[in-house]
Amino acid sequence: MDKRPARRQRPPVRSATVMAITDASPRVRRIRIGGSDLVGVDWTAGEKIKIKVGDWMRSYTPSDVNAEEGWMDIVFFLHGNGSASQWAAGVSVGEALQFVGPSKSVLGPEGVPDWALFLGDETTIGLAAALLGALPETVEAIGAIEVDEVDLGALDALGVSLDPVVRQGAHGDALLDWLDGRTLPQGSGMIWVSGEAISTRALRQALMDRNPENVQFKLKAYWSCKGHAHRKAMEKEQAQA
Repeated sequence: MDKRPARRQRPPVRSATVMAITDASPRVRRIRIGGSDLVGVDWTAGEKIKIKVGDWMRSYTPSDVNAEEGWMDIVFFLHGNGSASQWAAGVSVGEALQFVGPSKSVLGPEGVPDWALFLGDETTIGLAAALLGALPETVEAIGAIEVDEVDLGALDALGVSLDPVVRQGAHGDALLDWLDGRTLPQGSGMIWVSGEAISTRALRQALMDRNPENVQFKLKAYWSCKGHAHRKAMEKEQAQA
């Protein structure tokens, strides 16, 4: 008998077209893509796709998916001169693209918690919208997204019911200040922390210092002020903790 492990099935490559563009703030843009390849797509909130345009491919977490109508929304933070940001800033309705997935990334809660907390930065607005939108109405949802002042209105424009906090000093400082003034709710909880690597670690430590009981914890560093290699090293370190 062949005891070799089965090869993991690769997510399919799908084709889509840009259907709509919504500018939530000067640097936050929601792009809806759709097409026949998205009809019936199997997606769970928190799963990611990899968008492929030309010779680049980048991972994004859809903020919403409608498998019956065949579309998904993706929130882009337009920063720097990266290929993905330049594409999202200049794309027009009707343009074609490909993507791979969906595939696992940040998972939702196991069971239904009494409350949920989400902390992150501009790069995680789509993730926050997806995860919080999937929670039952009985779950008390709280949290904050740290943004520069120019993007302060993005959360309201996208219907994300978290507190926007203006970045002051280093990444994550404003979130630590927000957290310092809050008491965690009673009962079972779900905590998601995502965004810049150094700030996510600091936020996790601040939360663990409170010794929360009966809490599920998910940490996801999307990027690092010190570069990609530093983020990957911290991700590995966290996995071994």
